[in-house]
Amino acid sequence: MRDGAGLSRGKPYDTARSHMNGSCRHFGPVAALLALCLTTATAAAKTISITITPTAEIRSGALTVRLSISNLGDEAAHSVTPTLHFRDREARGKGVPSLAPNASLQETLTLPAADLTSGRWPYRVSVDYTDANQYPFQALQVLALAVGNPPPAKVAASETKSTTIATSGSLSVKLKNLAGVGRTAVVAVVVPDSLEITQKIPAISLSGWEETTISTQVVNRTALAGSRLPVFVIVEYDDGPTHQTVVSQGRIEIVPMGSFFARQRILLWVVALILLLGWGGFILGRVLRRRRGHAA
Repeated sequence: MRDGAGLSRGKPYDTARSHMNGSCRHFGPVAALLALCLTTATAAAKTISITITPTAEIRSGALTVRLSISNLGDEAAHSVTPTLHFRDREARGKGVPSLAPNASLQETLTLPAADLTSGRWPYRVSVDYTDANQYPFQALQVLALAVGNPPPAKVAASETKSTTIATSGSLSVKLKNLAGVGRTAVVAVVVPDSLEITQKIPAISLSGWEETTISTQVVNRTALAGSRLPVFVIVEYDDGPTHQTVVSQGRIEIVPMGSFFARQRILLWVVALILLLGWGGFILGRVLRRRRGHAA
């Protein structure tokens, strides 16, 4: 970046592969960030698919994010409103009452960022909307914005395990220190409003080259069965004067309460058969012992 300006740009990718994936790629001093958040709400066999394409920059002491929000589904989204979150502040956009299929919304949101040092800083964009029945949904994306020309991060966050839950479950991510110097990292887990992380992760101390797996609990508050929702793990640490951020993404699939038994049907039948055979063997053994007793 020149003159203290930071720039990141997000582009949507092929939505046919997965509607909840995102990735970041950096090219020299300009960070070209592949950013897509697509969330699907099904109603009457139709879908609402919201994509977020952000372009962010730091200039004149402010974070400015230009957003292009599109509905790639075949049903209109209602009460569509974007929000920019940066550190402890947020800026809520004007939004639109309705976003028709294949239509787009353009908004620019700004927050103060005068005291940023060189490094990578996380920000997130959420888009709240409802379906025709006024049921709420939220699209979400988390990105890291480069300020100055920071070196690559030396902590990796990988294998954020995608999980399937009905009411609650666990989420894990693997952290690895990529240098021989000890570091202390702050870890945060970000999910849409329909989910809740009930366990705060304490600061993680990583010795040189150490690898560890951390986990937390996620609870389904209002997400509907069939939803596939993004989860982001943000890892931040200071490397001397440079602030570093690493973002890892996974996915949570919401299933009906009875789906566990449906998925485990074969196992349950095997257990039932074993119990039945065990009980039958017990009864047969008693009968045989009685016959031997009478014969004696």
